[in-house]
Amino acid sequence: MTRSILTLALLWAGPAAAGEYRTITLSNGREVPAEVMEMTATEMVLRTPQGELRIAPSDLRSMDPLSSEQFDQMEPWSVLMLPFKAEKSAMEDADLAQMLSMRVLQSIPAIRPTTVADLPPTVTGETRSGLEACGTDLGCAIRHGSSVGADVIVMGRIEPALNGKLLNIGAVFVDAPEARHRVSIRYKDPLVSQRAAIAKAQYEVLFLAPPADAAVPEPVELAVAVPVPEIKEKTGPSLESLAWAPVPGITALRANNKAGFATAVGIVGAGTAATVALTGHATYSATQMAGMSALTSYGLTVLVNHIFLDE
Repeated sequence: MTRSILTLALLWAGPAAAGEYRTITLSNGREVPAEVMEMTATEMVLRTPQGELRIAPSDLRSMDPLSSEQFDQMEPWSVLMLPFKAEKSAMEDADLAQMLSMRVLQSIPAIRPTTVADLPPTVTGETRSGLEACGTDLGCAIRHGSSVGADVIVMGRIEPALNGKLLNIGAVFVDAPEARHRVSIRYKDPLVSQRAAIAKAQYEVLFLAPPADAAVPEPVELAVAVPVPEIKEKTGPSLESLAWAPVPGITALRANNKAGFATAVGIVGAGTAATVALTGHATYSATQMAGMSALTSYGLTVLVNHIFLDE
């Protein structure tokens, strides 16, 4: 007993100083690469890629050298979140709790969170079904989680409780099954009022010290570029098209040529009258006369419009 206490004291006092990097082996079997930030008589404060970790002297098993380069190259944790379970009447709360917990996981650095639905297609249907059925069964979660390469399994369950409900959120490290933790949140409807407690619990089950402002992040809204409609200058019909309009002198009028407009009207009027007079002695019916008059008027109109178009 005395030898164990002496060994622990030597480990605590000698092998690391603040600002140094070490691989810390904990009593639960976890190996934690970290930067030593602070050491006191009651705890060691470590900075890990995922955040701050505080350990007591009794949690320390050993410390090994680690370079800053090795620390910076550490892979992120692969965290698999299993479907949260509940009785049928509380499934909406279970889905909400899972969604809020996932948002917290996504906000923690050096973590790669995923769900069973997001696993790659190489994962067999049997493994998927097994993971979906695990619930909070640690043995099931570790067995199937290791087969998909997960470092940590997060799970949750909602149970009825006196005057309310109980949300249990837990996590287990696959390569160190003794490193597991569960946090229980007692609540009454609505569950959304427990957002801060859920955020804090998600840090704690990963053995991380929750930041002072721990909260469930709001969903990220992707900015969608709204196309700006092209504003086209309003323009009237071209002079070429106006020349074919059945309005005498319209091209002259468009060009602000009032004298030309009057001349065109006069030409068309006189020409139409002359045509009617010349054909009046012919044996045309009234309908034929009207048609001849219209054709003559339109023909002369197009002619004079084109004349003023060229000016």
